[in-house]
Amino acid sequence: MLIALEGLPGAGKTTQCRLLADHLNRQGTPVNYLPDNLTRSEDTLGSTLLDLFAGGDPFSRHGSAITDTMLATAIRTNTVATHIAPALTLGQTVIEDRGAHTILSYSLATLLQKHAGPIEDGIRWLQAVAALSGPVADVAVWLRLPADDAITRAALREGHPYTAEQHAFLRHVHDAYTHLAADDPRLVPVDVRGLTPHQVHQAVLHAVADHVPIPTSVESSSVKQ
Repeated sequence: MLIALEGLPGAGKTTQCRLLADHLNRQGTPVNYLPDNLTRSEDTLGSTLLDLFAGGDPFSRHGSAITDTMLATAIRTNTVATHIAPALTLGQTVIEDRGAHTILSYSLATLLQKHAGPIEDGIRWLQAVAALSGPVADVAVWLRLPADDAITRAALREGHPYTAEQHAFLRHVHDAYTHLAADDPRLVPVDVRGLTPHQVHQAVLHAVADHVPIPTSVESSSVKQ
């Protein structure tokens, strides 16, 4: 089983991945948690691809939907081959901190920002390319937080402000997630604004349980508020 946590920087993906992994471990489910950009420190090919991907702005990257989509797809293809596929073969539940929908949302944001045309055509093309990276999550939970709120959180965490251009691009990413969630029932929005990590964790458990069979004894989840 493959589960992904999706959303903007600052939405709480890493925290919720860890809480979900802890919950499943307590229920006796074998879990393989894959942090964001795991391949950076794991193998030479992944590191090389990430170095190529890292050019330009940290969010809009090269500013080309084609270049960024192809590089992001190559990175995830490597992660699937080296980590996700072996773990799934062993019967583990894989929790992915950003999955295929991250490729789709950031590339779609570039299309929204720089190209005119039917949004449905852009989504179809992106889905066809991203499919080359391997399986999409059985359920991808989108931690939905208004872009400006997420950016404020991320800037505080990272200790530096975001530029006006980054604000604008991440608003497009938020809009892209909205379009994708309307198109793909596997991308499940969970509103996190104003919630504690514990409350978000409960919402994530329920969202996942509605789509895939996992142990969800909510009362057994002890998370600090």
